[in-house]
Amino acid sequence: MSKTVPKLRFLLLFSLFLLLWVSASAQSRPTFTVFLDPGHGGKDPGNMHNGYVEKKITLAIALKVGELLAKEPGIKVHYSRTDDRSVDLYARGPMANRINADVFVSIHCDAHESSAYGAGTFVLGLHRADKNLAVAQRENAVIYNEENYQSKYAKFNSDLIALNAIQEENLDQSIRLAAYVQREMVATAKRRDRQVKQAGFVVLYETIMPSVLVETGFLSNANEGAFLNSTKGQDLVAKSMVNAILTYRDEIALNTINTVGPSTNAVYSVQLFASEKSIPVGDPRFRGLNPIWYEEKDGLKRYFYGEANSEESGALLRKKAIEKGFSDAFVVIKTR
Repeated sequence: MSKTVPKLRFLLLFSLFLLLWVSASAQSRPTFTVFLDPGHGGKDPGNMHNGYVEKKITLAIALKVGELLAKEPGIKVHYSRTDDRSVDLYARGPMANRINADVFVSIHCDAHESSAYGAGTFVLGLHRADKNLAVAQRENAVIYNEENYQSKYAKFNSDLIALNAIQEENLDQSIRLAAYVQREMVATAKRRDRQVKQAGFVVLYETIMPSVLVETGFLSNANEGAFLNSTKGQDLVAKSMVNAILTYRDEIALNTINTVGPSTNAVYSVQLFASEKSIPVGDPRFRGLNPIWYEEKDGLKRYFYGEANSEESGALLRKKAIEKGFSDAFVVIKTR
C-alpha cells in the first residue's frame, strides 16, 4: 500500500473534523438580531437632489445589508420596511424593541446647500454643534406630516434631549458600533470621514439597544449622489455596514475589551455604562456595587466596577454586575 494513502485518510478525517467543529461552533453561538431601518419611505421621500431620491437608496442599501447578513450563521435580520411604505418615526424604535434586537441601524442620505460630501455616523445625544442640530432637524422634520404628532412626540425635545437610564447604559456600545461603521465607510466604501457625532434623532430616541444612524453621503453632491445611486456604490456601502456589524458582534461575544495590550500588571474591571452626566459613586443607580470609579473622555464619563487580577475574577465581577441588572456590562483590561 502506498504511504500516501494513510496521509490522505488522515487529511480527509481531519478536514471532516474541522468542518464539524466549525459548524458546531457556529450553531452554539447565540442568535444576534439586527434591526435595519431604511430611512423615510412612502409619502416621505426624504431629500431629493440631482434626480436621486433618498427613500429609494436607503431601501436598496438596507436590503443588500440584510441579504449579506442573512448568509452569516446565527444572525437574524428584521426591517422597519422592505418596500416603499410610510412608517412613523416614533414606531421604528419600538419595532426593534419588541423583537429584542441586539443593534438598531438607521440608514440615510444627507444633503446640504454646499458641495459637502462624505459619510457620518450618529448616536443619540446632545447637539454638540449647530451642524449636528441641522442634520437632526432635517431627519426629524417628517414628524410634522404625521397625524397627531403633537401627542406622539410630546416627550421628545430635539433641542434639549435627555437620555434615559437604558440609553445611557447603551451609549458606549452605540459609540463603539458607530466607530466601526465609520471606519468601514472610510476604508471599504472610500467615503470622506465626517466622524462619529451625537445629535437628537427621534428615530433613535425610543430604542433600548445600541443604536446608530448612518448618513451614507450627500445626494446634493452630484458625484456622491451618483455613487450612492449606483449598484457598485450601494454594494460597497452595504459591505461596509456588514463588516462593522460583524466586528461589533464578535467583540461583544468575547465580553472583554483590552485597552492596553498584554501586560503582566493587567487589572480587570467591569464597565457598567457611559454617561454625559456626573453620577456620585454612591448613587442608587449603581445598585450597591462597590467600588465604583470613572474615567472621562470625549465628554463622556465611563463608569467602572471593581478590580481583579485575573480573567476569571474579572468574569465573576461581570457576572455580579449582570445579576444587578447591568446586562451590557463588559470586562475592560487596564494596567496599574
